[in-house]
Amino acid sequence: MECSAGQCLIMTRDIEIPDQFRIGITVDSFVQPQWVRRSIEKILETGIASLEIIIEAPPKSSSSSFLYKVYKRVDRALFTPEPDALEPVSIDDLFGSARRVTANELDQIKAADLDVVLNLAPAELNTKFVDAAKHGVWFYSFGCNETEEPGFRELVTEDPLTLSTLRAVDKGAAAERVIYQSVSPTLSRFSVGLNNNQCYWKSAAFVARALMDLHRCHDSSELSQEAKISASKDDSVAPTNLGTAQAFFKLAGRAALRAREKYSYFEQWILAYRFTNTDFKYLKPPEGHFWADPFPVEVGEKYYIFFEDYLISQHKAHISVIEVDENGIVSGPTEALNLDCHLSYPFIFEWEGEHYMIPETGSRNAVELYRSASFPFDWRLDQVLLEANQPLDATLIEYDGRWWMFVNIQEEGVSVNWDELHVYYADNPRGPWKPHARNPVVSDVRSARPAGRLFRANNSLYRPGQDSSRRYGYATTINQITKLTPTEYSETQVAKLVPTWDKDIVGVHTWNTSPRMTTIDCLVRRRRSTKERRFAQPPFLRDSLNLW
Repeated sequence: MECSAGQCLIMTRDIEIPDQFRIGITVDSFVQPQWVRRSIEKILETGIASLEIIIEAPPKSSSSSFLYKVYKRVDRALFTPEPDALEPVSIDDLFGSARRVTANELDQIKAADLDVVLNLAPAELNTKFVDAAKHGVWFYSFGCNETEEPGFRELVTEDPLTLSTLRAVDKGAAAERVIYQSVSPTLSRFSVGLNNNQCYWKSAAFVARALMDLHRCHDSSELSQEAKISASKDDSVAPTNLGTAQAFFKLAGRAALRAREKYSYFEQWILAYRFTNTDFKYLKPPEGHFWADPFPVEVGEKYYIFFEDYLISQHKAHISVIEVDENGIVSGPTEALNLDCHLSYPFIFEWEGEHYMIPETGSRNAVELYRSASFPFDWRLDQVLLEANQPLDATLIEYDGRWWMFVNIQEEGVSVNWDELHVYYADNPRGPWKPHARNPVVSDVRSARPAGRLFRANNSLYRPGQDSSRRYGYATTINQITKLTPTEYSETQVAKLVPTWDKDIVGVHTWNTSPRMTTIDCLVRRRRSTKERRFAQPPFLRDSLNLW
C-alpha cells in the first residue's frame, strides 16, 4: 500500500484502486426518473467516488405498442405509486464541475482515466465505452433482459419474482457479468407500475453498494455474483398490441376471480404448537383477531407462547401471552405489552439471568429493547438499540464471541420491507451495534426476512427466513449460515416448510423452538359457508432436517 499527497493507492494485479473512483455517467437526458437521481446521490454519498465526465447520448425512441401505451395510462390512473420512482426530475445539479462530452468523443472519454462508466442511456452503448474504464461499463437490467418494458411478463404470467440486476461489460470479456442482483416480490396482480416502482427504488442503492464492495475487495472480478435466478424471455407475452389485448382479458378474469374469493372466504393467522413426540395443537383466535409470530419460552415447569395479537377493528396489534401444556391452553391469552404503535414478532431471550423482549416497532423507526420487570406480563423499556428506516423482526444471537442482530431495513421509496436483510454486531445485547460491511447481506424475498430464532445443530448455525414470493408469509426457509464475520456473510438454504399439508392453509411464516416445544403460525383460508373442521398435521421440520 502506497500513500502520497493525500491519496492512497492499493495495488492489485495490474490495477490500482484509488481512495476515490473516477466515474463517468452516460445519460440521454438531464431529466431522469426520481430513482435515477437517487442512484447518483447515493454514489456521491459514499465519499469514494467523483463524477469526472458526463457523456451525452441521443435518446432512445419509444416503440411501445398503442394498446400498451393505453394500458400504462390506465395503470397509472388506477394505481399511483407513492413515492413515484418514475417521476421526472432534473439531475443537472448533481454533476458539478464534471466535464461534458458527447458519445462520439471517444478520445476524450478514454483520456479521462475512468474507473467505471455507468451507462444510464440505451444498452447498445455498453460495448462502445468498454475500453474507457478499468472496471468496465456498469448498467441496470430489470425483469426480462431484452424486453423494453420490465414487469409485463411477470404480471401476465403471475410470476411471483421480479428481478433487478446491476451488470457489467468488461474489455475482452465474452459475456456480461452480474455485479448485484436482487429478487423482489411481484407485488400486484394487476399493475406493472406498482411492481416496477418497488424494483426501481431498491435498485437505486446498487451502484453505491458495488463501489463500496470494490473499494473493500480491490478487485472488480470479485464483485461478480452467481445470478440468484435467471430472467426468462418469452416473446408470447411481450407488450405488443396482441400481447396487451390478451393481458386485458387475463386481468379481467383475475379481477372476477378475486371478487368471488373475497365473497367466499376470509383469511386469518392462527398458531400451532407441539411438545416433543406429540401432535401439533392448533390455537384459533376469537373473531376479529389474528394471532401470529409465536415465540415459545420455558420457565421452570411452565410453558409460555408470546405472539402478535392483531385486532382488526383497531388495525393494530399488541403482544399477548398464553400458558400451555400438552393438553392445551392453561391460561390466557393475556396482554403482555401494548404501546401506541403496532407491535409484532416478540423476540424473547434470556441474558444474565433476566428476560428481554425485542418486539417489532418498525413504525417508530427503531429497534427497542424491553426488560421483564415481572415475567411474563410486566415489560419496561430498557433502551433503543438501533435507529433505522422501518426495521422489522430484529433477531439476536450470541455466536463466536459476539452478539449478532439480524433485521430487515427498508430502502427509501420501497413499499414493502420483505427482501433486504441487514446484520449488526456488538459485544453485548445493549450494543453499541455496528453495521456489517456487506449490508444488506441478503437481498431476496425468498429468504431475507427473519422468521424466528436462530439455532445451532451439528456444529452449524441455522437461520429461519420468510419466503414472501408467492404472497406475504407464504413459506419458511431454513438457511445454514456458512460464513459470519464483520466483513463476510454467506448462507445456503437447506430446508423449506411449505403450506401444502392442508388445503385451507396457505401460509406459514414463523418457526420457533425451545427445548421441549415447537411453534409455527399458519395463514388459514376459512370458508364463510362451511363449519369448522380439524386441520391436518404439518410436517415436523426439525425431524425432516435430521439436525438433532
